[in-house]
Amino acid sequence: MYYYSYYPAHLFNKAMLTSNYALTVFGVIARNVTNSKFSSSGRPFQGVRIHIVDDFGKNLTYNQVGVYVHTGRPWNRYYGNPEESSRFQDSEGWFHTGHLGYFDSDNFLYIVDRKKQVLKYQGLQYYIPEIEDVISELPQVQNVCVVGIYNERVGDEAGALVVISKGSVVTAQEIVHHVANRLPANQKQLHAGVRFTEKLPANANEKTLRKAARDNS
Repeated sequence: MYYYSYYPAHLFNKAMLTSNYALTVFGVIARNVTNSKFSSSGRPFQGVRIHIVDDFGKNLTYNQVGVYVHTGRPWNRYYGNPEESSRFQDSEGWFHTGHLGYFDSDNFLYIVDRKKQVLKYQGLQYYIPEIEDVISELPQVQNVCVVGIYNERVGDEAGALVVISKGSVVTAQEIVHHVANRLPANQKQLHAGVRFTEKLPANANEKTLRKAARDNS
């Protein structure tokens, strides 16, 4: 997902703020060139359809969160990965983007989250970046990736893969205690513990590969 914005309006009176919602696999999905509703990704790009549905495929209305996308453009699918390809694009051509968003009454799209970053523990949802932000408060932590480790009894237990700053010392228990103090809700605890690593797995753009991080946890 990419967002672009240029030239703050209070500095450049004749500038226009532009924001895009796009995916690497097929480009721009929505664009906002109205100089209003700055938190919105805009309206669907030409030729693109966006379908707001819940987890069961039920159509949702304004201000309700979900997202499928239909671009009408050809896609060659993921190389050597038919299972993930079929999960990403269904038989009717809709892309399951993994993002969560909604339309307002003026048909402006707002992207609010990534679905894969919201997990459940004992039936209660927790938000992965919230836990990562808390762990990052510790000065000894250089980088962190929180993942869900599946437990058939309780669901996804949060676990952290942590990179320590050079010359710093911190224990796994100190990180667990810090999270417990800052986020007392039971579902947000590091039930799967903490592991230390020298480097988080990342792609060529330095974006953390969460699945690879989970496999290493």
